[in-house]
Amino acid sequence: MQKLIKNWDFLPTLSNRRLVSHILGIEYKMMWSIDRITIVGRMKIDVDEFGDFLISKGFAKEIGRGWSLIDKFDENIAYIERVKFSKFEEMKCRIDFNPNKIGTWIDDDLKAFIHELFDEPHFSRADIACDVFNIPNDYMQQYRLNDSVTFKPIYGRTGELETAYWGARSSERQVRMYNKYLEQSKKKEYIPDEISSWWRVEVQLRRTKSDEWNSVIHETLENFCSPFYIPEHLSVTDEIAIKGLMSDQNLWSKLSKNSKTKYRNLVRKIVKEDELTKELFKSFDES
Repeated sequence: MQKLIKNWDFLPTLSNRRLVSHILGIEYKMMWSIDRITIVGRMKIDVDEFGDFLISKGFAKEIGRGWSLIDKFDENIAYIERVKFSKFEEMKCRIDFNPNKIGTWIDDDLKAFIHELFDEPHFSRADIACDVFNIPNDYMQQYRLNDSVTFKPIYGRTGELETAYWGARSSERQVRMYNKYLEQSKKKEYIPDEISSWWRVEVQLRRTKSDEWNSVIHETLENFCSPFYIPEHLSVTDEIAIKGLMSDQNLWSKLSKNSKTKYRNLVRKIVKEDELTKELFKSFDES
């Protein structure tokens, strides 16, 4: 067990990856991360012994049926508990954690850490996010997920978009795009001077979608674009239809099957021209 845990003398640092948009003529940063993971499986080591070990080292506190892993600021970064989904099933273990924080504790990489702890692990939740820095707010606010899912925008007092949700919270996939700079400012958190804007695109996956996160991210990005990149050669009817679908996601459910296929294919052509979405694809595949 000792080799699984690192000391807590340092915290994760921001990636220095830089991507330049030639359309906007500005330099911006983009960074992908897995914000939250929940894994269920059979533990290879004794759960109680592991919990006692964490407590003895001052790494955890016992809470309910499990243990809360804490950092040097006494903040929760993971929760481990015993679970039994039915009386006929054997006892399993569930661990819920933020990989960005727990990464400072483990000697192995994340995949090795998971397989060190579990037999046949599977994801029941995964929150995957991309932080986009220094893209103007009005540019980010026009982006839409063009799919037949519910759309819930939240506007601030100035009438500007602050948060957008696509999909229900209880669904297997929900996408959220929000003004992270505004959120951090309200919390009075430190923001480096070189960051002028900060948006986060977050894909929250549940149940079976959690195990398929790589393909789900690709499917999501295939429908994520801005009306700025609608090609000029489109007919007026198609341009009006695409802009209407982007402004009101609920219209997708009113289309016939053939019309949905037609406009989804048009959206995917737009995505291929969208500079920001292309960089999202590229940075995700390289991360």
